[in-house]
Amino acid sequence: MSIRLSRFNFLATILAGLTLVLSPIISLAHGGEDHGDQKPKSTSNAKGVVTHSSRLGELEVMVKHPVLEPDQAASGLLFITRFDTNESFNGADVKVELESAGGAILNVSAEAGSQPGTFNLAFPLLQEGSYKMRTNVTHGGETDTVTFTGLDVKPSSSVAGEEVSWLTKTMIAFIFSLVVILLTGLLYLVWRFAGDAQVQEQPISA
Repeated sequence: MSIRLSRFNFLATILAGLTLVLSPIISLAHGGEDHGDQKPKSTSNAKGVVTHSSRLGELEVMVKHPVLEPDQAASGLLFITRFDTNESFNGADVKVELESAGGAILNVSAEAGSQPGTFNLAFPLLQEGSYKMRTNVTHGGETDTVTFTGLDVKPSSSVAGEEVSWLTKTMIAFIFSLVVILLTGLLYLVWRFAGDAQVQEQPISA
């Protein structure tokens, strides 16, 4: 019984220490993302592609474009698919506009592409700042609107800083995983060594 209790106390102490040390790393590496498919969401990847997506009833709207910079022309793509099957949806009209922080409205050109449910977007020259992007989709005599917020237009130096931040978080998550694996192996070795040593110390009775 004493061997089992000592092992349990040893394990509890190690786990408590790991929790205190690594909890700040976990909170930094994990960004608290919203994975709900009902709400509009925006993401970006290391290649500088920004993706906005949202569900509109039976449809799903997705917009892809590069990181927008001040006074730089940019183009993007808009996709309309059926939410349940992910099939392209044809026969919808699209209107896209941007609203600046000061309330100015700017139209984004949207022309039907060669593929069903695809639209080519041409963004106007924009000043630095934060914008809202509203996408109006009309089909079956009804119009649905989805609004994406936090569309930032900033110089490339700021974008590069965000990419470095993303790489830093990825590296922290990798180091955290490596530390957990190494500590788990060390804990196993100590556990085996302690058990073997205690067995050897027990007197042998006839």
